[in-house]
Amino acid sequence: MAKAEKELKTEKSNKRAKIMKTKKKNKVDLPIPSIIPQEGEKKEQVVNAENEAKIQKSKKRAKITKTKKKEKCDRPIPSTIPQEGEGKNQVVRPAGESGEIELNDDLATDGKRERESNYANKKVVVTGMPYTATEQDIRDFFEKIGIITKMRLTLFPDTGNFRGLAFLTFKTMESATKSLELDGTKMGDRYIKVERCRQDPPKKRKSEFLGEPEQIEGCLSVYIGNLAKNITEDGIRNFFDKSKITSIRLAMNKKTKKSRGFGHIDFKNSKSMEEALKKNQTEFHGKPIKISYAAPNKS
Repeated sequence: MAKAEKELKTEKSNKRAKIMKTKKKNKVDLPIPSIIPQEGEKKEQVVNAENEAKIQKSKKRAKITKTKKKEKCDRPIPSTIPQEGEGKNQVVRPAGESGEIELNDDLATDGKRERESNYANKKVVVTGMPYTATEQDIRDFFEKIGIITKMRLTLFPDTGNFRGLAFLTFKTMESATKSLELDGTKMGDRYIKVERCRQDPPKKRKSEFLGEPEQIEGCLSVYIGNLAKNITEDGIRNFFDKSKITSIRLAMNKKTKKSRGFGHIDFKNSKSMEEALKKNQTEFHGKPIKISYAAPNKS
């Protein structure tokens, strides 16, 4: 009896050992996983995965942008393309597969006409001429260009001398255009500049006027210029001894108390004023005096 129990226990123990041995063998035969996170590497693997996702997202975005650009380039050229400075008046159209753009002739002509309207017809302005040049000298200089129908010289207000600038109007537009070829040529000992004259007249400075001012009705005043600094009212009255003077207004330097070289004279009647005008450019204290009708004040 004791022997039978001992054999039963031994059989159970052998059976249990066999089962454990089988379990261990099955555990060893399991496949090794492709990624076995080690301690300290889990965080690095997460970061790498995030970077990979960002790269894929960036590539996708770049592909979308490239597609949009291609679609934009494939669009047809619009029939109207405003150019800088031309606005909506500049119309263009495609010219075949070459992609060249051709201007609309009618609108291009209109733009040219608009620019031409900014300039005076047949008129040019000439600067840099010798101060000693006369009206005849200027006509002779432009004789080969064409006929000058009108000429206006600008003068220094204090001396009345030519200041080297003149406005010339030619008989034909062709002559006016041809005169531009003389730009930069030498006249006497100076090089002149010839330009087309704009419609808007140049602004006058306070210290000068263009050409000779006309007499204002009822005004009995004259302008006198190119005066010596030491001039006195008594000296002026003696110079105009044949005219009846009511008042003399000299422009004086506040610091030196001397004459600034110009002034105005008021006369009693028009006869006295006209008599004084006859002395224009005559010598007075060693200088040619300038006398003209007084210019009106700007309102």
